[in-house]
Formats: sequence, C-alpha cells, structure tokens
Amino acid sequence: MTESSLRRFGLVSKPGDQAAVPELERLVSRLREHDVSVRLDRAAAALLEVEGEGVPREELAPQVDLLVVLGGDGTLLSVARSAAAAGVPVFGVNYGSLGFLTATPRNELLEATELILAGKYTLSDRCMLRAEISGPERSEPLVYDVLNDAVINKTELARIVELSATVDGDLVSRFRADGLIVCTATGSTAYSLAAGGPIVMPEVDAIVLTPICPHTLTNRPLVVPGSAVIEIRHESPDQQVILTLDGQEGVILGPGETVTVRRAPKTLRLLHPLPRSYFDVLRTKLQWGQR
Repeated sequence: MTESSLRRFGLVSKPGDQAAVPELERLVSRLREHDVSVRLDRAAAALLEVEGEGVPREELAPQVDLLVVLGGDGTLLSVARSAAAAGVPVFGVNYGSLGFLTATPRNELLEATELILAGKYTLSDRCMLRAEISGPERSEPLVYDVLNDAVINKTELARIVELSATVDGDLVSRFRADGLIVCTATGSTAYSLAAGGPIVMPEVDAIVLTPICPHTLTNRPLVVPGSAVIEIRHESPDQQVILTLDGQEGVILGPGETVTVRRAPKTLRLLHPLPRSYFDVLRTKLQWGQR
C-alpha cells in the first residue's frame, strides 16, 4: 500500500482505561499533523472527554481505513467481526497483560504510527470460524463469526457435560468433560493453550478441538484441516451449557442442540508496522528462554 492508502483512522480504547489517555492524546495530535482523519469509538471519546464525537464500536469499521486498538486482546476481539465484514485492517497496541493479537508494546505506538503513515507495514490475513447454533426449539439458526474460539462450557459447579463431536460427519468421540474448545490457529494461544492445546502458527490452515478437563485422560487435543465441518451436540439431559464466542457473547444451549463450526467466509487482516516475527511474540509473551 502507498502512503495515501490509509487516511482515515478509527481509534478504539478499552473503556475507562485512564492509562491510555496520554498516548491517545499524542496519537490524535500526531495523526492530525499528518492531515489524517480521526474517528473515535465511544470509549476513546469518553477518555478524551469529547463524548459527543464517539461512534458505536460496531459502526466504526465501515467509516475508516484502519482500526487502531489500544487495549488487550479482548478489546481487539470486540471489533474483529465488524472489521472483517468491512475488510478493514486492525492494528493492535498492547495495554493489557498478555496480548498475542495486540503485539505492539505501548511505548512503540508513535514510532509504529510513523511507519504506517509512510506505508511501511505488512498485513496478515487471519482465518475466522463461523458457529451456527440449531435445535428443535429454534425457528432459525443463530450464526456468529469468531476470530479466536467457540467454547462450550458447563454452567453449573461440579457437574461435567456430555458432548458428541463429529468432523465431516465422522464421529470423533463422546466427551465427558467441563467443556470443549473449537479454535483457529490464531486462537490456539488463547483459552485452548491454557487447557493444554497446541500452539499453531497462524499460517497453518487448521482448526483445533481441545477438551476442557476431560473425564477420560485419553481425550487429547485434535488438529483437523481448516476445511473441516465440525458438529458438536449437547447430550447432557436436563442440563444447560453455554456457548461463549470469542469471550464476547454467550448463548445458552439446551439438550439436543447442535453447534456447527466451519471456516467463515471472511478473514481478519492484522497490520504489523514493526518487524516482529511470530516467534519473537511467543518468546516475549511466554518468556521462552528468559532467565
């Protein structure tokens, strides 16, 4: 892309994060020095005390050329679906704790901004998943797209759930566990990693199924092709479970309901202004080889 390609920036901030105010002010000032149009989501507008200028987060992406997220991975996930739908890239700056998606440290924000304005950056397309919820009590399926994962989990303490999973129509297993995670390669470093799943490089076309605390220890994480269609059926009688989508939304599932997960038609494009490999991120975030 040329220097003139990104001339409308949308700024997204974690709500109420006062620590982001100084950099947010400097960023707005720097962008306006370069005659770049700036739009703020409502959280960023509130932090800058210009609340009347704030745009609802889900409406911001179609109005800009780039979304700049100042927050943690959760904040970035909150705009992933709208950004993918609009075909707008996202640049994440880490104001959270871990931050695999928001990989740029906050102290590099202005340097990174100058590189973006000079057209010096790379783009990474990230696969997303589409989860479709259907069942006898639903008149029509519910459909959600996710960047990281769709997680089926128990809603009651000290009770395991029973789930059956198929891949392209073939039965994988009937799981008795706390739940089941279906994630993208991007999401392999999120909840799935904490549950013992593998780390999968984002370029790998794969979907990961990771059981959460399975009652049978031989139920291990499974990596399947990115083209696979996965069906998970809730088979716990008289027990509700919850489907959590990227940690942003939740849907209660009743017995007999099915979640079908497949590759989504849209991808999310992440922008990287500074040379930093995936293994650089892993070493930093997971403290590999550090003493």
